[in-house]
Amino acid sequence: MLAIQNALGGGVTPAPSPTPGGAAEWVKKQLKTLAGWLKALAGKVAAALPGIIGAIVSWLLKTAGVVTTWLAEHLWALAIALVAMATVWLHDPRYRKNR
Repeated sequence: MLAIQNALGGGVTPAPSPTPGGAAEWVKKQLKTLAGWLKALAGKVAAALPGIIGAIVSWLLKTAGVVTTWLAEHLWALAIALVAMATVWLHDPRYRKNR
């Protein structure tokens, strides 16, 4: 394919330069996007569900959005939480094959 492009004068396009921050910035961006979706969903749920049920579900989604935004700004806490969850999961006897 490259030989055909070079023969026709197309040339090779340079690869984009890596962004500073790399994976950490990507995770922050994804968490902030998720937080925005959760907050928007909370508003729609409050309007769609009746009374107290809608208020409770909306509050839960808004709180999840706030937590997600906080985790996006404090990735160390997310890493510690993931390590703690993995440790608990690995040490739980229900998940071992030989009981």
